[in-house]
Amino acid sequence: MDYSWFWKKLDQFLVENSLKQTQQRKQVIECFLKAEPHIDAERVYEDVHHLNPAIGLATVYRTLNLLNEAGLVLQCQFRDGRVIYELKVPDTHHDHLICTMCQMIVEFEDKEIEKRQEIIADKYQFRLTSHRLDLFGICSSCYKNSTQV
Repeated sequence: MDYSWFWKKLDQFLVENSLKQTQQRKQVIECFLKAEPHIDAERVYEDVHHLNPAIGLATVYRTLNLLNEAGLVLQCQFRDGRVIYELKVPDTHHDHLICTMCQMIVEFEDKEIEKRQEIIADKYQFRLTSHRLDLFGICSSCYKNSTQV
């Protein structure tokens, strides 16, 4: 995947906020970009620690928070309390199905849901600026395993 848009937006954010791009920050970001779509800070830390043991968990958290402030990642907290991060690709949107047993996350897009949200917002005279839809349930694998007990 081409991440040139990401690095350009990050460089702009760093300049605007008088921050520098450090080698450790860059390594954390590269690990994040190579990771699965929904990842927590601890997993990013495990990945980057193999490359550079000098990078601590605090550096990972600071970097992910910086990316959130720059509008480059979404930071989501689900029912289990864990915070996950995902890349915020411009001009895209998706929602989530989350298994409450295995924590699997499935992304989906549905034009009818998007249209319905606009209708509801209009009905209540709201101008939508953003939204997030997370549906919780039990995936088919977990459901099968729980009924076989």
